[in-house]
Amino acid sequence: MSDVRVAGFRFAGIHCGIKKSGKPDLALLVADGPVACAGVYTTNQIVAAPVVQSKARLAGRHTAKVVVINSGNANACTGPQGDSDARQMAAWAAMVAGCQPMDVQVCSTGVIGAPLPMSTLESGIPAAYEALSDDGLSDFAEAICTTDTFAKLRQGSAEIDGRRVTVAGVSKGAGMIHPNMATMLGVVVTDASIAPAELDPLWRRVCHRTFNAITIDGDTSTNDTALLLASGRAGGAHLKDESLDQFETLLHEVAGELAKDIIRDAEGGTKVVELTVSGAATLADAAKAADAVSLSPLVKTAMHGEDPNWGRIIAAAGRSGAPLDPDRLTLSMDDVVLYQDGVWQGVDAEASAHAVMCKPEYSVRLDLGLGSASRTVFTCDFSADYVRINADYRS
Repeated sequence: MSDVRVAGFRFAGIHCGIKKSGKPDLALLVADGPVACAGVYTTNQIVAAPVVQSKARLAGRHTAKVVVINSGNANACTGPQGDSDARQMAAWAAMVAGCQPMDVQVCSTGVIGAPLPMSTLESGIPAAYEALSDDGLSDFAEAICTTDTFAKLRQGSAEIDGRRVTVAGVSKGAGMIHPNMATMLGVVVTDASIAPAELDPLWRRVCHRTFNAITIDGDTSTNDTALLLASGRAGGAHLKDESLDQFETLLHEVAGELAKDIIRDAEGGTKVVELTVSGAATLADAAKAADAVSLSPLVKTAMHGEDPNWGRIIAAAGRSGAPLDPDRLTLSMDDVVLYQDGVWQGVDAEASAHAVMCKPEYSVRLDLGLGSASRTVFTCDFSADYVRINADYRS
C-alpha cells in the first residue's frame, strides 16, 4: 500500500539509530496545519512520560499538527529525565514542522526503563522531516513496529454528503494486549471535515469497539495511544447527523481491521477468534463474561489444539461473575451449535465445530439467554511460541 494518500498529511519512517537491527525506528506525521485531533490513552497507573504529556496537550483543545513516534525504547519509568526527554522530542519536532510543542503528539514504544538515546533523535527528527512524503504512510507503519512480524496499514473511502472521504491508518502491537488500552499504538487520519468537539466522543466510541475490544494475553502497558486526526481537506461543512454516522461506520471498518491485524500478528498466535457474548442482562455482564472466556488459558490452548472443548468456555463464563443460568446457555462456533439450553449437542456437532476451528479465523457466540446486551471481542489462541517469544524478549 505504498500509494496510500490522505489529503492534508505527509508521513515518514526512517532508521535513526535506536534499534541495533538497523530497522526503521522513527516515524513522523506532519499535517499541513493544526487539525482536529482526538486521543485515547492507556489506563495503566504506570504511565510513560510521552503519554502524560500528549494527553495534557490535547485536553480542552483537540488539535494537533505533528505526531512523532520512536520505537525500540518506551521512555517509561525513566523519572525526571524521561519527562525532559519527551518534552525535548516535542520541541525538536515542533521546530522542524514550524509549530508550537503544544501541537505535537509524542509516542514511544519498546523496552521499559532505559533512557532515550537523545543524540540519535536530535539528528533523526530533522532527517525524518526531510523524508516526509504524501505517500509515506507505509514507511511510517514500518517504523513504529517492535515485535510485530508485519506492518499494519489499512485504508477505506466512501461517498459521504456528496464528497469522497478517505480514512487510512496504521497500528502496531503483537503482545501485552488487552483493554484498556491494549499495548498498542494506532494512528488514523482522514480528510473528512469534522468539528474537534465531535471528534473526541466519536473516536472513543470507535475505540471501544475496535482497539479496546482485542485481547491476546491480558496484559496492558504504559505507552498505549490511539490517535485520530482529521484535516478537513475533503471539503464542505463539518459532517453532522446521518453524514457523521456514515463516517463513523467507515472509520469503524478501518480501525476494526487495524485492531484485528494486531490479533492476526499475536505473539505465538495462529487463530483469530471473534467472540460475542450476547443475551446478557447488562453490558457490564456481557463484558465480564467475554473477558473471562477470551483470556482463559484453557480456552486459548483448546483453540490452538482445534479442540471444541466447550466445557472450558462454559466454565470460564461461569466464574466471570456475570449472572447466568446454565439451562439457558447456547454456544455456537460459526453456525455450528455445540450446546443449547443446557444440553450438549453430541459428537456430530463437535466434529463440525472441529472443522470450524481448523480455519485461521472463525467466530464463537455464547448467548446467556437473560437479556439483550452483548459484547464482541477479538482474541487468539495460545501456543508454546508465546512463552518462547516473551521469555527471550530482552535478550
